[in-house]
Amino acid sequence: MQQTGVVLTGGGARAAYQVGVLKAISEMYPDWAHPFQQIVGTSAGAINAVAIGGGGGRFRHNIAKLEGIWSKLNIDQIYKSHSYDILRNLTEVARLLLADGQGEKPLSLLNNSPLRQLLEKELDFDTLHQTIADNRISAIGVNACGYSTGQNICFFEANEKLANWTQGQRAGAHTQLNLDHVMASSAIPTLFQPVKINREYFGDGVTRQMAHISPVLRLGAEKVLVIGVSANHVCFPQRPRQPSVPGFAQVLAHVFNGMFLDTLDYDIDRLRQVNGLLELVPEKKLGQAGLDLKPVRLLEISPSADIGEIATDYIDSLPLVLRKLLGANVGSYTPGATLASYLLFDHRFCSALISLGYKDGQAQARQIESFFADS
Repeated sequence: MQQTGVVLTGGGARAAYQVGVLKAISEMYPDWAHPFQQIVGTSAGAINAVAIGGGGGRFRHNIAKLEGIWSKLNIDQIYKSHSYDILRNLTEVARLLLADGQGEKPLSLLNNSPLRQLLEKELDFDTLHQTIADNRISAIGVNACGYSTGQNICFFEANEKLANWTQGQRAGAHTQLNLDHVMASSAIPTLFQPVKINREYFGDGVTRQMAHISPVLRLGAEKVLVIGVSANHVCFPQRPRQPSVPGFAQVLAHVFNGMFLDTLDYDIDRLRQVNGLLELVPEKKLGQAGLDLKPVRLLEISPSADIGEIATDYIDSLPLVLRKLLGANVGSYTPGATLASYLLFDHRFCSALISLGYKDGQAQARQIESFFADS
């Protein structure tokens, strides 16, 4: 039986979409306990990964609990959203930048201390450790970026002595996972505070992450389900006849999309190309060349609709100050709406994404059945 891994990517509030896809899978296999032997999460996907690993019991029940968390969220549970809190943070950032840029704590535009309080209550690391020790799940990894070295590190907990790895700016570190790893992985650059782990501050795992699928393969997966949060494959860019001068929100939206969405699309395309090439090369030739390579079974499920466009119906839940900063207008699909989708931790928006993920999962039921055929 092939080892089955899942990659849960980042994207702030967009990660609610992953819950819908997993819900569809859980209903297809209601008696399964743990369908994935390796789980790797990045950014908000790291929260989902640890929640699944620390759920115990049946997979269906774990996903139902995770859905309950996302579908009842409000922004105040993730970051302090009152205008006073946001303006105070901005003032502190401006003061430190105008001084020498040094302070006793890292800079961030938003205070995400409520998220830590929420995760302390909802994530069960004791059960996660026991699940791995009992070999019900082989390994769970959480990606984060070190702001001193620039290395993207997969902190992983495993039931066997898997070796650490280093390859350029990518590395893997065997450890016992805790809340700091999840908070670091989900610390959106500039918006949320990085977290100190050992001798370095770490932030969002999408930062400098160019090989999203590689960690789950290193942890032993032989086939991989990737649940993305990008609709790039169905939403093609339109070039305007009369371009306007790009504003701050428009530029920042492309920066965020480049980190959270585009690098994963590139990694998936590259894996498919490698698979195609390997099928053309006889196994004997690979052995003679000293290449221990084999094709990786890949199933990708990603949104069938533009999440930024969906966000326009729920922007009214964002604080006015934040809407102004992002250039997000209620009911108007602008680059500001795309930016807002990363921070729109509103139960209505998250429920809409869960519904979309559930529908997309059901639409790919045959592909999912084929993917799990030997599990």
